[in-house]
Amino acid sequence: MFYLLDIEEKVGVEAQKLKKNIQESLEEKLEDLHLKEENGVFLGVVEIKKIGETGEILPEKPYIYFNVAYTCLFFQPVQNEIVEGYVTEVAEFGPFVRIGPIDALVHISQITKEKLTYNPEQDIITSKDSKIIIKKGDFVIAMVANSSISEERIRVNLTMKQEGLGLIKLLKKSKKKEKKK
Repeated sequence: MFYLLDIEEKVGVEAQKLKKNIQESLEEKLEDLHLKEENGVFLGVVEIKKIGETGEILPEKPYIYFNVAYTCLFFQPVQNEIVEGYVTEVAEFGPFVRIGPIDALVHISQITKEKLTYNPEQDIITSKDSKIIIKKGDFVIAMVANSSISEERIRVNLTMKQEGLGLIKLLKKSKKKEKKK
């Protein structure tokens, strides 16, 4: 889920990086500060609403601090959220699916009730009867099973076992079959 967050904080900018346009200097600093955190994955500053009139210099600190109010855009997957994405990599334990700015894992046990196997020569996951073939570039609809985003790592797990989830090409085929009946 993408969402906007309003933040007010003191932001320090290195004196040598301070430009004539203070707003531009602050935007660059804010983007460096917020790469990954508990709010999700930082995508960028949308708007700087207010900058304090004067900067503050603290002893033994190489920064000029400004009070700043701004709005930024985050991406945070929410449990049970339905997402669309495409397969970026296929591994023995399951495919990685790009959702928004991150890659999430669909463990091989969370794809279907059928037994699936990984074929390393072709870099695909297939079912016994080969009706299901998952490869890099395939589009899928999945549900967020759980997610954890911190400064150290991003971990998002998806599931495709429920009705209406899975490979989009297979979902379209099953809809066509239902319409014919």
